[in-house]
Amino acid sequence: MALQAVTPVSSFAFTSKIKYRYDVFLSFRGEDTRHSFTVPLYNALRRKRINAFIDDRKLGKGEEISPTLPRAIGRSRIPIIVFSKNYATSTWCLEELAHIVWCKKQKNQLVMPIFYKVDPLDVQYQRNSFEEVMAALEDRFRDDLEKVRKWTSALFEAASLSSAWLFGDGSEYDFGEKIVEEAFSKLPPKRLHIGEHIVGLDACIKDVTSLLDIVSILGIHGTEGVGKTTLAKAAYNSVVHQFEEACFLTDIRTAAKGSKGMVRLQKTLLSEVLDEKKKIKFRSVEEGISKIKQRLCRRRVLPVLDDIDEMEQSE
Repeated sequence: MALQAVTPVSSFAFTSKIKYRYDVFLSFRGEDTRHSFTVPLYNALRRKRINAFIDDRKLGKGEEISPTLPRAIGRSRIPIIVFSKNYATSTWCLEELAHIVWCKKQKNQLVMPIFYKVDPLDVQYQRNSFEEVMAALEDRFRDDLEKVRKWTSALFEAASLSSAWLFGDGSEYDFGEKIVEEAFSKLPPKRLHIGEHIVGLDACIKDVTSLLDIVSILGIHGTEGVGKTTLAKAAYNSVVHQFEEACFLTDIRTAAKGSKGMVRLQKTLLSEVLDEKKKIKFRSVEEGISKIKQRLCRRRVLPVLDDIDEMEQSE
């Protein structure tokens, strides 16, 4: 098995690897939004195959904050905060919020605040009901005002984010669907399953990923059965989080057969990368090449083509 690299390009600035367990963490005041918005939002995220964390005890199963919550927040790619009228009445929610703001600074997480039937300025500057709640907390925690100041700062910082969403009235279902699509568009492509015990590939994976710093096209070739596909999948999993979109097309040699085989592969590539529900239409390979150039231009995309037996297929 050998590696072949072509088409030199400038080096990529690869991001450091962070082990994430969840795609989305939902922070919310249970009694305010669970039936009308948060649980339906959670279900919509799951239908989209987004791995979302929701604390069941906010659904009426407990009172005290779980010690596992800070870990779940830190291991989530996108914390979504549902600010509602009574959000700040829960010190549980305020502790979550403070940790979300801390993680955003430490890990550069994308945070999506949602203002659910509440004025963003009330949250940001603790006006109206938020002012009353924070005043009550100052009285309650008069011996630990630093904690209250931490919560006040977290409210201000989270409410100041440009990634905020505002819901006043209208269809909560449609609004939730927009949130799901926005979150999905910000998530990296999913990793491939290659088995639990892959032995002896570490050095090869390192060779492949190091070459991706200096080339834009990399070929892995060798005799049948030496593990080219497994290596390609392992390398794909190692770097996929560094790309905006990715696609792993399997069995190119067989799929490309027939007059429309390559056209179907081109359509599959575009539909998987763009995740479009509507059917992508074109009739010829040449039209497909043009469409791919047009739609993927300036995107950071990782396409992997498995089992190629002719260079024309790659081109």
